[in-house]
Amino acid sequence: MSPPDSELIAQRSDLLRYVGRRVRDSTLSEDIVQEAYLRMLAYEAKPGNMVSNASALLRRISLNLAHDHFRRAKSAPIVELSEDISCPMPSVHQQLERRQLIAIVEGVLKAMPRLRRDVFIRRRVHGEAAGDVAEALGLSPSAVSNHVARALFDLDLAIEKIEMRGGLVRD
Repeated sequence: MSPPDSELIAQRSDLLRYVGRRVRDSTLSEDIVQEAYLRMLAYEAKPGNMVSNASALLRRISLNLAHDHFRRAKSAPIVELSEDISCPMPSVHQQLERRQLIAIVEGVLKAMPRLRRDVFIRRRVHGEAAGDVAEALGLSPSAVSNHVARALFDLDLAIEKIEMRGGLVRD
């Protein structure tokens, strides 16, 4: 039978010192002691299991958890942190530029005549075949090509204006 809760709490500081001498890390000691208490209480909660010496069981569980930690740490590769490792995510600056570019493209598309915009979106965004777009909109295939070319020209002009003023984001 395990001791009352007040005794378990009193044993906690002793157990923290015991584990702390082995792992030399206060945060890891706290984690190990907490896990030891959880495992002991889970063991005791099962029918037919009784703990006669909670202090000894907690020390044994804690010691096993510490050994497990060092065993895992030994097999895990150590990666040195470096300033040279770059984040795969775009920087805030790049995200802002992308948002601005999307807003510019959206503005250029809204300014296009409706038919040119529809043809461009069907061909370049949705990837429809020129013949399918021509048939759906009642155009010739060459008219579809001309609308796409004009739309690309409009977008190219917008990009040139951006480049002339020094890029998307102004500091």
